[in-house]
Amino acid sequence: MKSGKFLMNLLFVILLLSAGNQHMRAQKTGLKSITISDLEAHLDFLASDELQGRATGEAGLQIAARYLASEAQKIGLKAVDDNNNYFQDYIIDEFTYDMDSSKITIESPGSKPTILNNDFYLVTPQVYEDLTISGEVVFCGYGINSAKFNYNDFEEVDVENKIVLIMNRGPMDEYGVHSKFDDQNWNDMQNFTYKYIYIHSLQPKAVLLVLDPKSGLQSIEDINPDLPKYLSTSRKLKGTADTFSSFIDNLTRLFIIHRNLAEELLEGSGMDLETLQKKIDYSLEPHSFPIRDKTLNIQLKFDKNELPVPNVMGIIEGNDPALKEEYLLYTAHFDHLGTDGSGNVFNGADDNASGSAALIEMAEAFITEKNKLKRSVGFLWVSGEEIGLFGSQYYSENPIIPLEKTVAVINLDMIGRTRTPEDVGTVLDDEISVLGGDSIGVIGGLQSNVLMTINKETLAQMNMIGDYRYNSPDHPQRLFYRSDHFNFANKDVPVLFYSTGIHKDYHQITDTPDRIDYEKLKKVTAFTFMVGYNISKYNGAVAVDNPFSQWGKN
Repeated sequence: MKSGKFLMNLLFVILLLSAGNQHMRAQKTGLKSITISDLEAHLDFLASDELQGRATGEAGLQIAARYLASEAQKIGLKAVDDNNNYFQDYIIDEFTYDMDSSKITIESPGSKPTILNNDFYLVTPQVYEDLTISGEVVFCGYGINSAKFNYNDFEEVDVENKIVLIMNRGPMDEYGVHSKFDDQNWNDMQNFTYKYIYIHSLQPKAVLLVLDPKSGLQSIEDINPDLPKYLSTSRKLKGTADTFSSFIDNLTRLFIIHRNLAEELLEGSGMDLETLQKKIDYSLEPHSFPIRDKTLNIQLKFDKNELPVPNVMGIIEGNDPALKEEYLLYTAHFDHLGTDGSGNVFNGADDNASGSAALIEMAEAFITEKNKLKRSVGFLWVSGEEIGLFGSQYYSENPIIPLEKTVAVINLDMIGRTRTPEDVGTVLDDEISVLGGDSIGVIGGLQSNVLMTINKETLAQMNMIGDYRYNSPDHPQRLFYRSDHFNFANKDVPVLFYSTGIHKDYHQITDTPDRIDYEKLKKVTAFTFMVGYNISKYNGAVAVDNPFSQWGKN
């Protein structure tokens, strides 16, 4: 039985490869149209300083959108409506701190209230309306409860319905470098995720996190001047229900505060933060206590702003009388991070001018082969990816092509880099994963055996190697959920997501065009064109035999 099945599978693969070789010969013109010079020209413009990092809602993004629409029209893509319009417009609701009206007040009997109106930021969860919290404060050291080390900052204090003040990290050596619990620079107890889960179970009103004195830092601005801007803004799609509102309302609010606020709270207690840290670190015993005769009032107010944002889309219609009603959809986000607090530009050459430029070249390649296409092909450049996958979310909820007619989505995000000796370790807590040579990272293909087979067949045709290390939805880096393909997988549309991986310049101002490997970019562009070409020419149904909506239910 097994040998018979093996022979049938071998025959199937031979037929696929044979058909693939015929396809390769048939679309030689399309592949030839993909050139390094064109890719470089598109990428150089999209990643230029003049576009100021293409931040969603900013002028640079609008310029990029007009450029993409102009290229789509020039190539000959069909517009999304009868008015020759290539844009799908949507609105993001943006909520930013009104710092003039937001404040923290410390009240003590017989004393004039102390008011501070800066350097406090809500970390989690995001909120979309004004917030007021008031209560007594309890200092709880590092906020650690560890049975392993017989240490509990909460053993002698009651924090229910109180505001908890804690330091980051854990007991440290005298230099503030190594943990005294396990002699590592970082461990689970210092990771706030672990702290937060336990503290939330104690049902406090809020948590104030202050950077410990041995860190040498006063506020989050000392870590990164862009963090305050990032933390003081919440966004969501206009008109969408806040699915998690009831869940969020029950979560403990976490604020990162300036050292000055912590010292103001401790004033009169006979202790300051530096003294408390030294006591805890020396004795490895908690020194938690309620801060007497003080009440803390937090008032956080928001300004609401509407950001009009475009997606860009163009279409090539297929020729088969039946299959042309089915669509393959390519996606790539064209937004990035804008500028930092000093005016430096996050050019986003690889992230994701590379994918956006590749879509232009692939559209041109498909146009040269349009008479051979059976299925139709769509090209969707989405915005809002960096701030919440908003553009693809909006499209998936308001599709121009019905999702039931969309047989597959191929998403490209960061496809222009090759591993260098400098690409080691981590960046922004992500493992550096950029691939060398002819390798390409593959995520997806799990919903459809046909789609995964076409992916593997095309890898063989193009002499490329698929890297599937991050394809599991349960992988700690969660890459399956972190780019625009996810919003389509979530609607049970089968997806493939291609990337050359995370490199040392990921989300840095050094992600510039001169770091791109254009030979690799061309190779990946040609490969992803061929995947789509093979899908368009495929005679059978691209069946969804493992829908995402059923994952984890079997």
